[in-house]
Amino acid sequence: MYTSTTNYLNNVYTSSTTSWDTDTSNDMGQDEFLQLFVAQLENQDPLNPVDNSESIAQLAQFSSLEQLTNINSQLTELISAINTQSMNTAVDYIGKSVTATGYTLSKEEGSVSDVTYTVPVDVEDLTAHIVDENGSIVCSVDLGGRDAGEYEFTWDGTDTEGNELADGIYSIAFTATNAEGESVSISTMVSGVVEGVSQQGGKTLLTLQDGREVYLENVWEVTA
Repeated sequence: MYTSTTNYLNNVYTSSTTSWDTDTSNDMGQDEFLQLFVAQLENQDPLNPVDNSESIAQLAQFSSLEQLTNINSQLTELISAINTQSMNTAVDYIGKSVTATGYTLSKEEGSVSDVTYTVPVDVEDLTAHIVDENGSIVCSVDLGGRDAGEYEFTWDGTDTEGNELADGIYSIAFTATNAEGESVSISTMVSGVVEGVSQQGGKTLLTLQDGREVYLENVWEVTA
């Protein structure tokens, strides 16, 4: 009686799909597998030897699993290298002005950052909505109709009733409809001077001097 290598590999493969990157101290390595495989051959029933095709299949299965492990390790190293390179690139942006896809506004001591928005087609109705950190709309500005093109929007820092709002980071969203009453998506871009860089969720984040943040991958323009 001997241990079924095929069953063992099936168990390893199943567990590897959920915990391959965790502690592998109890997993069987290449040397252990080969020792088990040789022991299986040495202790097989001479009247009922292991079929050659089965042995080849076991070796092929282990080889495939080992290749997947190597690929996983190589991908992890590659991702780490890319993140490091991305951080190194981002450091060069410190002190420079960037324009990036984004939707945040900064209000500080009466000064509010601008946002650039693009209207892809002519629209009949366009409204800018200012949203606070709690997700509540604090101000809506009716901009009327707009031809297709790029525009700048400047918020005065007040709510819908004209009351001055506290300093902080706000978000902006636009709603628009065309002549047929269909909704039109409006894209927005923000700009500012980079003060710092960091990693978040595997992505490089640029922190602007006014506290807003944009992802490096969303940057369209960099100026000194």
